[in-house]
Amino acid sequence: MSLTRIYLPRETTALSVGAEQLLHQLQTEASYRGLGLEIVRNGSRGACWLEPLLEVETPAGRIAYGPVQPEDVASLFDAGFLQGERHPLYLGLVDDIPYFKNQERLTFARCGVIDPLSVTAYKNLGGFQGLERALAMSG
Repeated sequence: MSLTRIYLPRETTALSVGAEQLLHQLQTEASYRGLGLEIVRNGSRGACWLEPLLEVETPAGRIAYGPVQPEDVASLFDAGFLQGERHPLYLGLVDDIPYFKNQERLTFARCGVIDPLSVTAYKNLGGFQGLERALAMSG
């Protein structure tokens, strides 16, 4: 069974509007349908009004849906959201959403993009470059 990677924030805003209940509903529905999910718990991208913002990794890029509530899950699966298909909560490619596209993110460049506990994901996005340069310097 191949796994579809989806991203669901685990930060205070998303949690306050039902992200944990959404997680359980996603797991239950995927199990009921015999589908495999890899759920990455990321941070927020900063669009609090879209939380919980659910992102699905597709060959075209990450497709966003939001704000998603547990009662939306069955209709998302019915619409084919795991393949990035349209649904009333469909927002399109995350990188094309004007709010995100027009940001210049420095300090929080990786927040909402990766699992904050994944060293591999951090390194893949350029993490540790400054440390590596500093370690290569002479005393």
